Amino acid sequence: MKRKCDFRLKTVSNKLLAATWSVLLFIVSAAPTMAWGDKGHQTVGSIAALQVKPLTAAKIIAILNEGESLGSISTWADQVKYRIGEHDPDPDTDAFLQDAVHNKNNNEWHYVDLPLGCENYEACHEFTPEYDIVHLINICIATLQGRPSTSYPLTKRNALRLLVHLVGDLHQPLHVGAGYIDTSNPSQIKIATDRTKIVAQHIPGDRGGNQLIIDNDRANLHSFWDFDLVTDLMNTTQQTTPDGLANFLKQSVQPRANWTTSGPIEKWAAEWATESLRVSQAQAYRGVQIVGQRSIPVLRDGQPVLKDGQPVMQTVYDVSRPADYLAVNREIVKEQLAKAGFRLAKLLDAVFS
Repeated sequence: MKRKCDFRLKTVSNKLLAATWSVLLFIVSAAPTMAWGDKGHQTVGSIAALQVKPLTAAKIIAILNEGESLGSISTWADQVKYRIGEHDPDPDTDAFLQDAVHNKNNNEWHYVDLPLGCENYEACHEFTPEYDIVHLINICIATLQGRPSTSYPLTKRNALRLLVHLVGDLHQPLHVGAGYIDTSNPSQIKIATDRTKIVAQHIPGDRGGNQLIIDNDRANLHSFWDFDLVTDLMNTTQQTTPDGLANFLKQSVQPRANWTTSGPIEKWAAEWATESLRVSQAQAYRGVQIVGQRSIPVLRDGQPVLKDGQPVMQTVYDVSRPADYLAVNREIVKEQLAKAGFRLAKLLDAVFS
């Protein structure tokens, strides 16, 4: 699968990076991505389908179209990201695409960028806008329970398609934890972690690792987690399909006690976000060191994006990683995918109970 990078606009505050707002928005529209990649998301959906209760499965079947499954719908949210205003033969998809007033910024629903120094999701309110991944998961839950939002009106089928995808996204660590790049000392660029300093000094983020280049060319840390680690996991486990990987993970990865979340289901996503933040702190950014800074043109379909006849440029940072980075984090991805599928099943059971 062709790698695509997601250059995401930060939402630390309304004033942060105001001077570069329009350029970043242009970059966002030019470079879509699919978190976990299709195979990762399909694996999460298929694991959940293997574990939901029969009553839940029946209610899911009643919402979805004939032939659809949790695995097959798991990529829909990425497929509609940058299609607002287009028409689609599917009525629910068309309704979503035509509602630009409510859905034009749906590409920002897939993540929250918490500094690595945050203690938890709830404590870092400056970085948690009302349209982040945690809030949208709760919108989907409420919609499926018959309490639709006027701010984010969704059909139940669209809410289910979004929910399956976003729960998967939430367990990709770089959809929660983010590096903020302190360039105050050009000879020693660092990843800042102090939330107070980041806000006070308007330190820009790396958009979930999308600006951290791992091969001195264009491959970035975010896409490494989305695609490379999942592909490596499939290769090492000799699984050729998402369904095969789902069955393998269900059988081989024993759920841990802390995978089960208690209390009101509206609080679950925030707890999972905090956990993913800790995985970012301990694993995704473990040993990552910035070794250089440069500017490269933004590409779309392999060609430079032009504005006023000139290539649109982006700043990236070359990084080094520990020698065992792939081997260690292959095991982390193995657990994150299994955990996401397990939790999605538990959440759907709770929603439809």
